[in-house]
Amino acid sequence: MEITAIDTHVLRSGVGSTSIPSIGSVEVGSVLVEIHTDEGITGIGESFHRQRVEDNIALTHAIESLEQYLVGEDPLAINEHWSNLYVHVKRSGAYKALSAIDEALWDISGKHAGVPLYQLLGGAHGDLHAYATFPIQKESEALLEDAHWLAEKGFDCLKITAGLGVDQDRERIEAIAPELPTGFGLAIDANTSYDFTDAVRLASSTEEHELVWFEEPIAHTDIDGYAEFRRRTSVPVAGFQTHTPHYSAVDLLRAGSLDIYQPSLDHCGGVTSAHRVAVLAEAFNKQIVPHAFGPAVNYAASLHVAAASSACSLIEFCVLDDELEDPGEFVASPYAANQDELSVADGGRISPPDRPGIGIELDRDALAEYRVEY
Repeated sequence: MEITAIDTHVLRSGVGSTSIPSIGSVEVGSVLVEIHTDEGITGIGESFHRQRVEDNIALTHAIESLEQYLVGEDPLAINEHWSNLYVHVKRSGAYKALSAIDEALWDISGKHAGVPLYQLLGGAHGDLHAYATFPIQKESEALLEDAHWLAEKGFDCLKITAGLGVDQDRERIEAIAPELPTGFGLAIDANTSYDFTDAVRLASSTEEHELVWFEEPIAHTDIDGYAEFRRRTSVPVAGFQTHTPHYSAVDLLRAGSLDIYQPSLDHCGGVTSAHRVAVLAEAFNKQIVPHAFGPAVNYAASLHVAAASSACSLIEFCVLDDELEDPGEFVASPYAANQDELSVADGGRISPPDRPGIGIELDRDALAEYRVEY
């Protein structure tokens, strides 16, 4: 089997945008890549920038620049392709392009073997549950109402954005945490917006509320700072979504910097890199909770990696619409004909599609409707 061509599609968001402190407006548009073969098997992968269509157009050019190293090659030689492409990507920074291509190659491999991706990674390991990321900006009273709405569906944890300032973040936590449903947890995500001193101040002053985790409190490059943060507070610290690829996990694990590792498949180098992070984290007895804010193909790939890891029992599920009857309904990608298979079941359980490869079927009419012409 040989790779014959690569196609890319810039897709606009199907759910509009939301606002996150320190980042601004974010959307869930994406770049979908299709890798074609001479045996008629086509693999799909996906990555995305969160803010401007122009960024996703630039991402397509990065993908196209890597096509020359793949056409005519065996798509099943995934590790070899990853290593060869990494030589170019580490100089250009095109990790999102590598991620989308890697996902598509794994999709081809699963379709060729006739098995879901998680089977190629060693099979499912235990139950997988979803926690709710709720990036919609609301006052504390409204967030509490939504927490009960999410708990009724079966979610047992809500993550909200932080980074508004120590006093304001503390006030929100103190208003929300004591009033949450019994057994329902609260996590916060600062998106690297705090300096070390303020991050410790916020964590230390809210320890009594037993946050599930404090995600990316400080700059992701401050390995020693994260280790010191863990020594000074009892709040578990999460991160890794901004790291590329898996090699930096070694330094973080040796330093004891994180409790929870959150590889982002769309950014770190795809299935290959995220799976390697999971293996490394398991060796250090750490948790994996993949960062999975995003569209359907990338989300499904994330589910497969999560399901196959013995260090993982939890994955992100982004609730992007507060008017849904069911907050566990996946709504990010109308061009995925079976995006309903990514939704959260009663009890908060979630599973990857039980189809060959990544398991996403494309609705070609919807794909054309959401395609951005440039």
